[in-house]
Amino acid sequence: MPSNRPQPNRRALHARARRGVTFLEALLASVLLAMVASTLAGGVSFMTNSQRRMDQKLGAAELANRLILQYIDDRESLPDRSLPIEYDIDLYRWTLEEAPVEFVFDNIQADDAAGVGGGASLSRIKLITVRVWLSADSGGSLAYASDVPSCSITRLIDPLAFNNPDSLKTLLEQPGGLERLFNSMMEDLGG
Repeated sequence: MPSNRPQPNRRALHARARRGVTFLEALLASVLLAMVASTLAGGVSFMTNSQRRMDQKLGAAELANRLILQYIDDRESLPDRSLPIEYDIDLYRWTLEEAPVEFVFDNIQADDAAGVGGGASLSRIKLITVRVWLSADSGGSLAYASDVPSCSITRLIDPLAFNNPDSLKTLLEQPGGLERLFNSMMEDLGG
């Protein structure tokens, strides 16, 4: 005899039985979340380190520029080369190289009266190179190395051409400044 009792809906029974998630689903969700979090943490770490490295290179460039300007203004006021220079939170080392420059001109004939009224002598022009790098105390190196944040600036200068009126005034106000100016002029004249 068939029962007149209504049959329960299988979908309704299945939906009632699956109210939560299984242990395997929870474990898989946790693993996926951990993978996404580690990928994001690695990306953030890379960006932070990259930004820090760029800030250190910018600090080296700023110091190199300041040292060139300080050299042009007053060579005697340059900091001690054996000590690192502090900039922001980092320490930097530096070197300065000075080399004579030889100009070679094509198709110019020698003038017999070159010494009289010949204009400024190009022999006094110098090539100045300042190299600044991150010090070993800040994660760099004691000597220059290309793999540490660094900057190198090279500039042609004329020691007697004062680009800034304050440079001449500063030189003349220093003890022995006038003497240094005359010595530079005499070197230029070959005396």
